[in-house]
Amino acid sequence: MSDNIAIVRRLTEEGFMGGKVDVVDDVVAVDCVDHDPLPGQPQGREGQRQTCQMVVDGLSDRSVEEFYLEDGDKVIESWVCSGTHTGDFLGIPATGKRLEIRGMEIWRVQDHQIVERWGVVDSGGVLEQLGLLPG
Repeated sequence: MSDNIAIVRRLTEEGFMGGKVDVVDDVVAVDCVDHDPLPGQPQGREGQRQTCQMVVDGLSDRSVEEFYLEDGDKVIESWVCSGTHTGDFLGIPATGKRLEIRGMEIWRVQDHQIVERWGVVDSGGVLEQLGLLPG
């Protein structure tokens, strides 16, 4: 596994899945640029920290299937995260429903830290699973 993939994988597995939100400080640059932030999410490390904390607080018994490709300083991550909606998630109070969330990220790594992110998440699928959109 390359160093760049290991950095991104650490964020996913230790941070988002393992609940160790402080890993964000190790692997994300202070001035990281997020090209696709959540509504109201600040830029930089703090924005990534908030997203990680939201996942940790909102979904219990989390697991992930992930796939990585690398091209130069960019790591492409395709993932499917599963968890139970037991806390506030995307501003939606806990429903107790089991969710399966799909997404894809492109992370640019420089000097052993993530400096840029582009991403898409199947938010429509999440809203449908929560009963907020028709199936």
